[in-house]
Amino acid sequence: MNESFLHFLWQFQNFDKLNLQTADNELVEIVKVGRLNSDSGADFQDARLIIGDVEWAGSVEIHLKSSDWDIHKHQFDTSYQNVILHVVWEDDKPILRKDGTKIPTIILRERADKNLLRKYEALMESRAEMPCQSQFREVDDIKKLSMLDKVLMKRLQDKSLIVSQFLQENKQDWEETTYQILAKNFGFKLNAEPFLSLSKNLPLKILQKHRDNLKQIEALIFGVAGFLQNENNEIEWDDYRKNLQKEFQFLASKYQLHDKILGHHEWKYLRLRPANFPTVRLAQFAKFIHENANLFSVLIHLENVKSLAKILKVQQSDYWIEHYVFGKKSEGKVPTLGNTSVENVVINTVVPLLVAYANQKDNRDYLEKAIRLLEEISAEENNITKHWQSMGLKIKSAFDSQASIEWHNHFCLAKKCLECNVGVDILKGKG
Repeated sequence: MNESFLHFLWQFQNFDKLNLQTADNELVEIVKVGRLNSDSGADFQDARLIIGDVEWAGSVEIHLKSSDWDIHKHQFDTSYQNVILHVVWEDDKPILRKDGTKIPTIILRERADKNLLRKYEALMESRAEMPCQSQFREVDDIKKLSMLDKVLMKRLQDKSLIVSQFLQENKQDWEETTYQILAKNFGFKLNAEPFLSLSKNLPLKILQKHRDNLKQIEALIFGVAGFLQNENNEIEWDDYRKNLQKEFQFLASKYQLHDKILGHHEWKYLRLRPANFPTVRLAQFAKFIHENANLFSVLIHLENVKSLAKILKVQQSDYWIEHYVFGKKSEGKVPTLGNTSVENVVINTVVPLLVAYANQKDNRDYLEKAIRLLEEISAEENNITKHWQSMGLKIKSAFDSQASIEWHNHFCLAKKCLECNVGVDILKGKG
């Protein structure tokens, strides 16, 4: 038993309300249950009740035990002074307001539907990865689709908060923020952190001063990344690397970058295909910076994935068309970013930027564009999406796959069935 179940009972009024009385035997009529509150303060706001002969307007607080009121120190919190009803599973102590008056209390323990409680306990005790796995196919598709919409919006807003944090650190500079988030995603999972460190140690403003000179951009990027240090004996010293090192020594002194250089050991190669080696990604990133003056404007104003793919699939410089690493020529031509990598950048860079910008400008058009982009991208394939599909959930696009990942990670694994449209439908259903 937890408070979430009591929230569910109160919100959907799933308990016996016949001759409903307080612990002090006053009749209670529920005119309005109130609005579930996810912020600080009482659990349900703007409720309306008739207790005895008096109509009350205010908040409803819910606890497993009445004594939890004192344990949580609500008696000292002014945001709880307008509580008009205390809803509990067990009434173990009378609760007083700050002025000494008693807060009316109703007890749900004997009024809750026992069948409903059994179904809830079965979900909570389920050992399946998705607690409702055995019942999922029985739920109407409309409930599943509404949940996909709900969790996708949660995922988009959570990602936009990360953008907002970057934006705050960068003093509302959208270009620098875009550069850092794009850099992180060019590293994908394995090299995301060193790529991000690189972008913070080497500001976009420095690179923009040399945007017309690809050699200098490469020197700055590979230099700060730590690939041009003399102690890297495992790197072959060909003419290309020597020239970059010479260029970097001058630029590092000019921009005081010597204490910003990453360790070569920070870059990961294990289990990566050569096309995903950090050296290749850094070369592609350098070329993208070289070809695009205004990163933020470029990324958020293109209308579809095809247009984004065209600018993201930059062909790295001649040296990196023939090399995966320094000093060792490849047997074949080194490819540009593949479709899957481009879609990954759109999902994890462009879409969050659009949502964050939509929130800042209060312009829903950018949010709708973000959703359209997800609908254009093929669904991701991973263990989570495969599991959902085995349960009968249709996953056709990145909209669906991103939503299903959020659903699994933040609702199913946490067993937040009472916050899930499907979980609520199963609990409210018969049988």
